[in-house]
Amino acid sequence: GTVTSGCPSPSLGKNIAMGYVEAAHSRAGTQLTVEVRKKQHPALITKMPFVPTHYYMAK
Repeated sequence: GTVTSGCPSPSLGKNIAMGYVEAAHSRAGTQLTVEVRKKQHPALITKMPFVPTHYYMAK
């Protein structure tokens, strides 16, 4: 696959990223290894959003 974007997440206290993976590896909970700047890093496929939303919706 390919990492398309990434950044630090102050809410989670770690880095997050998005990218494309083959369908066989796309199930939430799948652990992968990604390469960023020639270094290997563990990655975990998760559902979005990463952090639960807490906003008010008027009824």
